Amino acid sequence: MSLYKGHIAGGFFAFILYILVLVVFFAFKPTYDVLIWFGLCILGSIWPDIDTSSFAQKLFYGFFIILDGIFLLSGHFKEAALLGFFALLPIIGKHRGWTHSISAAFIVPSPLIILPIIKPELHVGGLEYYIPVVIGYLSHLILDKQFKLY
Repeated sequence: MSLYKGHIAGGFFAFILYILVLVVFFAFKPTYDVLIWFGLCILGSIWPDIDTSSFAQKLFYGFFIILDGIFLLSGHFKEAALLGFFALLPIIGKHRGWTHSISAAFIVPSPLIILPIIKPELHVGGLEYYIPVVIGYLSHLILDKQFKLY
């Protein structure tokens, strides 16, 4: 599937299934946090296509430029350098390369789990944010029929 709208629809469908599982099997009562989870799931559903000229690439790199500028202007040069380094990784591979692997679906969003451990004062991330991104990412791989284990 090459159009981002199809991946967004797939992420939407996967998210609805996820919430239904939480409601039916875990007596989850949705709150406004579900809107954040939904956004993260949709972002996860388009992320794998960051490795090619696409809507996802424009969206994420636009965000990276803004965030990197904020880091530089606020004197956080180490963070700016790390963001710059990691932002280059998706475009050095081929399309449907490592960004389209199952392992990447779990590794790419891992900062959402790691950040609260190393910087708990930021109050960002956690498993409740990580899972929707992984679900969205996996929906993309399912739609692309990509199940590489490397």
